[in-house]
Amino acid sequence: MHDVTKLEGWSSPHVEAVTRTRFATGGSMKMQPDGCWDVVIFRNADTTTVLRTGMTTTAVTHDYAAGDEILAIAFKASSFMPLMPGELMRDQGVVLPLIGKDRFRLGADVLEIPTFDTVDGFVGKLVRSSIVEDNRVVASIVSGHPMAMSERTLQRHFLKTTGVTYKTFTQIERAQKALALLQQGRPAADVAFALGYADQPHMIRSVKAIMGVTPGQIGRS
Repeated sequence: MHDVTKLEGWSSPHVEAVTRTRFATGGSMKMQPDGCWDVVIFRNADTTTVLRTGMTTTAVTHDYAAGDEILAIAFKASSFMPLMPGELMRDQGVVLPLIGKDRFRLGADVLEIPTFDTVDGFVGKLVRSSIVEDNRVVASIVSGHPMAMSERTLQRHFLKTTGVTYKTFTQIERAQKALALLQQGRPAADVAFALGYADQPHMIRSVKAIMGVTPGQIGRS
């Protein structure tokens, strides 16, 4: 069993979501693509690990033990870290070195490891220090109102910032929506039609490849 808490009442132009997960028992879970890149803090009884992940395109299995805690800060696709750009971080994770018990190093900067209650201050420092910046071109693409420039330039901005093409990004978004609808009990054929998949087998293959589960497995979960 695990308890999931999402940070409410705080919004950021750079952060999509903040989630804290506490595990009462051991087991494993699938960490699925969500169109974001993350700063993740893993805590257990003995150690703390700070991980910077790039945008992922397939599900990754994470094993956990009773008492473990995960704090995940999911950054929007339009946010980027110049030191670790999206094009180099696709499907990658980098463990950041710790400095003592409560700080870590990121490039030339030493930062306090955030907690669920200090995420807003942590993100604010990243932005003020230009460790995290915003790509307005990518933001315009994601919003559905791309800036007036060539398709090639738009695609170059998107790939460099996120590490994936816009087509891949939309495939992840669609798989997310399909998974959510299937988890609500909607028939697979109806979901496939509603989201514009060629047919139900096409949706099943896409959701399996990206999210690591099939509609049948969702029904048994």
